[in-house]
Amino acid sequence: MYWYNPKSRASERVDAPSTDEQAIQLLAGTQDSAEFIEEYCKLRCSGTPIEQALVLVGHEFRLRQPEYRLALR
Repeated sequence: MYWYNPKSRASERVDAPSTDEQAIQLLAGTQDSAEFIEEYCKLRCSGTPIEQALVLVGHEFRLRQPEYRLALR
């Protein structure tokens, strides 16, 4: 899958996880991880597939980055 990794703040291509545990491991490990994981869990509870939920979480947090918001203006 191709996604924006909110941990590394970079777009990357990785193998899509097949379980929620694997997906959460991709999001864990930074001071902001709780927020990433919370958003991921909300999406999964609403029925969003694993890969799509990760892509959406990455996109959401990319849009929140100040340098990205400046580029949109």
